[in-house]
Amino acid sequence: MVTPVVDAAAVARAIEAMTAALGGDAIQTDRAALDEFRDPFWVRGADDHDVAAAVMPKSVEEVQTVVRIANEHGVPLWTVSTGRNYGYGGAAPRVAGSILVNLSAMNKVLEINEDLGYAVVEPGVRWFDLCDALEEQGGKWWSSIPDLGWGSVVGNSLEYGRGHTRYGSHGSNICGMEVVLPNGELMRTGMGAMNGNKAWHVYPFSYGPSVDGLFMQSGMGIVTRIGWRLMPRPEKYASCWLHFDGDEIIVPVIDTMRELMLDETINNYPFLGRGVAANAEGQPDLDPTSQKWALRFALYGYEEIVTAKWRIVERKLGAIPGVQLGMKLYDGTDRVGPDQGIHDDRVQAGIPGMELLDLYKVPFGPDTGHLDFSPVGPLVGTEVLAMVRRVRGLYEQFGEPYAAGLMLLPTSIIVVSVMFFDPKDEAKTRAIYDNYDPMLKALAGEGYGLYRTNIYKMDAVADTFDFNDHAMRRFLETLKDAVDPNGILQAGKQGIWPKGMRDR
Repeated sequence: MVTPVVDAAAVARAIEAMTAALGGDAIQTDRAALDEFRDPFWVRGADDHDVAAAVMPKSVEEVQTVVRIANEHGVPLWTVSTGRNYGYGGAAPRVAGSILVNLSAMNKVLEINEDLGYAVVEPGVRWFDLCDALEEQGGKWWSSIPDLGWGSVVGNSLEYGRGHTRYGSHGSNICGMEVVLPNGELMRTGMGAMNGNKAWHVYPFSYGPSVDGLFMQSGMGIVTRIGWRLMPRPEKYASCWLHFDGDEIIVPVIDTMRELMLDETINNYPFLGRGVAANAEGQPDLDPTSQKWALRFALYGYEEIVTAKWRIVERKLGAIPGVQLGMKLYDGTDRVGPDQGIHDDRVQAGIPGMELLDLYKVPFGPDTGHLDFSPVGPLVGTEVLAMVRRVRGLYEQFGEPYAAGLMLLPTSIIVVSVMFFDPKDEAKTRAIYDNYDPMLKALAGEGYGLYRTNIYKMDAVADTFDFNDHAMRRFLETLKDAVDPNGILQAGKQGIWPKGMRDR
C-alpha cells in the first residue's frame, strides 16, 4: 500500500479549531517537540511517520470536541494513552501528517472498589499510578502488571498485553468501557449502556451482542475509561523458578506446566526465557549465547495452600531429569521494594519497575532498538519445541542472535523473540525490518499467527489471517466504514483501513 497523503491545509484548519476550543496549551505544533513522538526504534532521524501536531485533551468532553473537529475537516487522528508501546511503534502514526491524540493528561484513578475488587481508570493512568493508589488505600488489592511499569493500564490492556499474576491476561480483565465513537458520540459498553447500572464493572457481558472486543487493537473508537479487575492480596506469595540446560527438556517441562496450570496448582502466567540469565546482583542480564532456560512462576494463597502447592510442584516438576527448582516465600503484606529481591519477585507481586529496560540497552547502549516477533501456538511440549527451533533457525538464517521469552497461558503460548539493532545504523535497521517478512510468511505457512506487531508490519500480519479470502478483515472493514465513514480514527490500525484509503 502507498502511504495516503494528508491534506496539509485541512490539518492546519483543524489545528486552529482545536486551539480555539481547547486552548493553546493543549496543542503542540513545534517540530522539535513533536520529534518526541517518533518511533524510537525506527531509523534515527527519519520523518516518514511524523505527526502534524499533538493534542492533549484533559477530559472526555475535550476528546469528543477533538473528534468532531477532525470529522469536520476530514483529518486523521492517531491515539495513544502514553505512547510508551516501544517495539510496536511508540506514539508514531501509520499515516504521516495525522494529528496525535495523546491521552496522558487523563490520568485519574476514578474508583477503587474495596468490596468487589475492581478499579476504574482513565487512559493516562500508568501501572505505577495504579499500584500507588492501591497501596494508599490499604493494599488489600494487587494489580497485574507487565514487565515495565511506565505504560498505560488502558493502552496495554487494549493491546492484549500480558502480566504475571493470577490476572495476567490483561485484555480479559476489562469489565465495562466508556468510548468516544468516531462521530464524537459517547457510548458505554456492557451493563453501562443502562443509565446508573450497578453492575457495569462487575458483569462483563451485555444485553445482546457484546461489543467491547471491537475496541481492542482497533480504530473503532477512543476508550476513555475502563473497569479493571484486581487480585486480592494473598496471605502468602511464593516466587518460584526452574532452570534447565538445552532444548529437549522443554517438552516435559511444558507438558507438566500445562497440567499444573489447568488444575490451578499454578494459577499465574509463567514466563520461560532463553538468553536471559541472572547476573551477580540477581537482576536479568542478556546473553544470547546462553543455552540455559529459566522459567518463573508463582503460587498464591493461604500459607497451608501455598505449602501444599509447592509440594505438588516439587513432586511433578522436580521429577523431570535435569531441572533445578527454587522458591522464595513472602508475606502478602511484604511489598518488595526496588532495592529488595529481584525483578521476577516484584513483577509477580504486581510491583511495577523499570529495571528490565536496562536489559534492552545491553546490545548497543541507550540507543538500542528492538523488534518483537511473537507467534502464538498451543501449549504442547512438542509444538513449543518445534516453534522455538523454527524461529531460532530463521534468526540463524539472517545471522541474528536468538533470545526468547515465552509467555505461558493454560492452553496456549506466545513465543516472543526479539531482534536487536542500532537505529542510528540505517542499513542494519532496514535489514531487520526486511527480515520480518519471510519469518512471518514461514510461521504463517505452518499455522502460527502473531497476536500483535509493529506499525510497519500491520498490513503484512493482517494478510496472514486469510481464511475465506480474508473474511474477517472484510467484515471489520464493513464495520469501519459504517461507524467511521470519514476514516478519522486510527487509519490502518491492525491492517484495517477506511474506505477512502483502502485502494491507495
